[in-house]
Amino acid sequence: MKLIKTIMVCSCTLLIHANASAADAFYTAHIDASGKILSQSPKWVTHVTKEAQADYFSQYKLTLDPKAVKKDPAFCSVSPIDASNYDRMLHGQAKVIGLPLARNVTVQTQLVDVRGASGDNSLEFLIMCTR
Repeated sequence: MKLIKTIMVCSCTLLIHANASAADAFYTAHIDASGKILSQSPKWVTHVTKEAQADYFSQYKLTLDPKAVKKDPAFCSVSPIDASNYDRMLHGQAKVIGLPLARNVTVQTQLVDVRGASGDNSLEFLIMCTR
C-alpha cells in the first residue's frame, strides 16, 4: 500500500512538471546589420524592416509569424554581436523598444560614446523571446 502511494505521488509530480515545462517556448533569431534573417529557431520571424537614422540609431521591426507566436512574448532580450571593427564591438548597443507583441518586436541599435559622427549605426544582433 505504501509503495502504491509513493508511485502515485511520484507520477503526479512528474505530470505537473511536464505540463509546466511544456508551456515555456523560446524563440531565437540572428539578424545581420542589413536586416537579413541569418538563422532562427523555430521559424517565427517572417520579415525584418530596417529604418536607419544616420549618426543616431538604426531601428529594426521584426514581423512575427502568427502561426508560431500565438501570444505576446513575456520577455525579449537582444545582444549586439557585430565585431566587424573595434568601435562596433566596444560601443555597439542594442535594445528592445516598446512592448513586444505577437505581431512584431522592435529592436534599436546604436553606437554610443563614439568620437565624432557615428555614421551608420546598423549592427548585427541576436534576439531571444519567451512567453
